[in-house]
Amino acid sequence: MSVARSVRQSPAVLVIFASTLVAVMGVSLISPALPAVQAALGISESQASLLLSAFTLPGIVLTVPLGMAADRIGRKPVLVPSLLLFGLCGGGIVFVESFPRILALRAVQGAASSAIATVTVTLIGDSFDGAMRRKLIGANAAILAFGAAAYPLVGGALATVAWTVPFLCFGAGIVVAIPGLLVLPEPTRDSAGAGPGLRAFLTGPTSLRPYAVLYTAILGIFVILYGAQLTAVPFLLDSSYGLSSAEIGLLLGVPAVGMGATATQTDRILARMSSFQSIALGFLIYGVGMVTVATTESVVVSGGGLLLFGFGQGFAEPITDTALNELTPDEFRGSVMSVRTSVLRLGTTIGPPLCTVTALRVGYRQILLAGGLLAGAFGICWLLASRR
Repeated sequence: MSVARSVRQSPAVLVIFASTLVAVMGVSLISPALPAVQAALGISESQASLLLSAFTLPGIVLTVPLGMAADRIGRKPVLVPSLLLFGLCGGGIVFVESFPRILALRAVQGAASSAIATVTVTLIGDSFDGAMRRKLIGANAAILAFGAAAYPLVGGALATVAWTVPFLCFGAGIVVAIPGLLVLPEPTRDSAGAGPGLRAFLTGPTSLRPYAVLYTAILGIFVILYGAQLTAVPFLLDSSYGLSSAEIGLLLGVPAVGMGATATQTDRILARMSSFQSIALGFLIYGVGMVTVATTESVVVSGGGLLLFGFGQGFAEPITDTALNELTPDEFRGSVMSVRTSVLRLGTTIGPPLCTVTALRVGYRQILLAGGLLAGAFGICWLLASRR
């Protein structure tokens, strides 16, 4: 069965994909609007950047309890209220003038976004298996990449009207919550007290090494994505080639093309290699792309390097979600995937400051070169280890 046919036959799949598009709005839609927010509220650049940090930080701490709640009380009772909170808190910023209150609303919205990102992938794992699960997780990752590429262009355009207009888009969370309440399934599982507890899973005979390896990979993926691709590369393109913001935005959309093309082939990739080999290959391709961007003096070749970024992400990111879903018992899937989202948020939070602070000492080309060599070495070592 194709992904398109699954969407036609199951409205729940469409709601899951729409929820993914909602969750990814939080950072990418607002980033280009930060200068407009700064000017309108009369705050500094560092204060304006707190609109992003306030969104990502709560997810590091709160995602795991939310994932455990999804295992205990159900997926829908967590996802639907999270969509409503996301929409109400995000859209409510339009009516608030106090910057501390705006940050408080962003923090609640960020926690809701983390819950959405966790439960959407968890629901795919609950509701499907085999090749269809792999196809849908790949399609979900491709949708996420499309949103990450398109939202900066949309947010930047809307911010030229007024700084508040991008925040109105967060009302989409409310729109998606309504059909979600009606069509989302609640997977059959053991009740909270009927099966073994999460502690029994952690201390039982199941090896936790694969989970630790996958979480490490997820951290690396999102440090690279938010630190190298979305922070270091724009500064490098500006300083080396004098590109405009619009031109930089177009180039930053190139990785989404590679990522989307690769992520939709997840089931075919896993028919030819193991999950861990695919992720290792993704890091190797990441490395080649980063080294290419770091060493070239051509903006065209830089675009080719960024395309490799996308291919690397397509081989790595959706496969980690697939592997976690296939490894995890149904009754613990929400908790395990919540740790994944928490690690993801950690990567998105530490990646940008890690790159910018280090670049003050050595430069952005050197950051990308060192990161590319490390990612490539990690991929090669992991490929060799996975063969054994």
